[in-house]
Amino acid sequence: MQRQFVIAALTVGFLAITSSGVRGAGTNADDEAAIRKLIATADSGSAVALMPDRIVWTGAYKRPIVGNEKGEYTGGPTSVPNRVPGTQKTKTEVLRIVVADSRDLAYEYSKGTVEYDLRSGEHIRFDRGILRVWQKQNGEWKEAAQFARPWDRDFVAP
Repeated sequence: MQRQFVIAALTVGFLAITSSGVRGAGTNADDEAAIRKLIATADSGSAVALMPDRIVWTGAYKRPIVGNEKGEYTGGPTSVPNRVPGTQKTKTEVLRIVVADSRDLAYEYSKGTVEYDLRSGEHIRFDRGILRVWQKQNGEWKEAAQFARPWDRDFVAP
């Protein structure tokens, strides 16, 4: 009788926990690790999956770009047309990743560095702040939005 009571109590407890939607600690750890891996992949120079309607606004563009549209570069001696192709290197230090309870959206904010060579022979390096939104589609995390700005430059609205 006591054995049946213990089994019944354990069964009721198990059903209560699983049906309440309570997840154990660390359930978002796998998602966060997957996003960190994508960030490292991007830093290595390899492409990561992007949402087709991804929005990007960095110091390299005059206005945000959406999807595959060609953005208009900012001018000046350090602008993209004056860079040596293939010399850009990025290093990102993730400060925080927050995965939504739905586990299909996340945001990340980071700091990092960008380095590249100019055709003039000058080497450029600067620190930047990054805010990215990640969206999971068909089980795969993809970048949905990115806002990145150099720390040492004032923002001027277009």
